[in-house]
Amino acid sequence: MSQEIKVRYGDVEEAISKIDGAADSFETSLEEITGSNELNVVDKLNELSQLLVEVSEAYKQVLKENNQTVRTTLEDMKQVD
Repeated sequence: MSQEIKVRYGDVEEAISKIDGAADSFETSLEEITGSNELNVVDKLNELSQLLVEVSEAYKQVLKENNQTVRTTLEDMKQVD
């Protein structure tokens, strides 16, 4: 029992482009809290802000790698068709 899989290549490529655009426009920089404040909370907030920037950059990289995998798979499927 075989079923045919139909891929709308244009729709997939459009979706990948939208994801790429969103990832590129995703702002990952945060402003450090500064001043003469010596509270431990400020230090912790700055540390958390840096971690958030690192996680955001990693997320963008994963999105880009995933999109490249989808593109490669899509090209392979086109060749099989």
